[in-house]
Amino acid sequence: MNKRKVLLFLLVVITVFCSTACKIVNISSSDYIKNIEAILSRKSKYTNKGAIGFQYFLPNGVSVFEVNDFNQKLLSNGDIYYLYADVVSYYHVVKNSYEENNNAYLSKKFEYNNKEGYVEVNDIGKYYYVEMMFNYAKIESKVKKANLKDALNNMAYILSSIKYNDDIVEQLLGDEKYNLSESEKYNIFETKEVTSDNFLKYDDEYGQYDGDDAADLIEKKEIKQDKDN
Repeated sequence: MNKRKVLLFLLVVITVFCSTACKIVNISSSDYIKNIEAILSRKSKYTNKGAIGFQYFLPNGVSVFEVNDFNQKLLSNGDIYYLYADVVSYYHVVKNSYEENNNAYLSKKFEYNNKEGYVEVNDIGKYYYVEMMFNYAKIESKVKKANLKDALNNMAYILSSIKYNDDIVEQLLGDEKYNLSESEKYNIFETKEVTSDNFLKYDDEYGQYDGDDAADLIEKKEIKQDKDN
């Protein structure tokens, strides 16, 4: 009887293992799009980082080193990722207007689990300029060519894990400070020209921030524009 139980137990273990193994997705492939699609299509996702109006998962090897409201700067392998969550587009359920670019190094539009997005990568010499959007959030970065696979996988993990807090988003849009529908000019559904990096220039224009004493990037942009006028 004991032997039969042991054999039955081993059979169950082997069956479970085989079933699980069949579902394991290889994200070490050199096929960048295949990797991204595998990550975006996962149903089980959890979060380990909080932000204003949303939460997300931060993969190992990626760290947050600056936060300004909906803008966050992340660091991985010496590359800086610029994360921006567009709560206005999320609130108004704006449709993804991205069109695939045949001239780009990589360009693909996605739709998984009722969420839309895209990735576009352009070759800019020693670097790749990466733009990935999914679920009303976007990450941009100029990454070293050797880091492209890791960068794309990291971005896909982060963006696919984003979960918005509808109650907080509702409150934010009712707050004059976050009346982004009129003041925000950044469109996550549009990609930059290869020679244009307005989003990344925010860091150069506004320098360092001092926590609670610093205004958010959008407010600083408006202040600068008022002074110029």
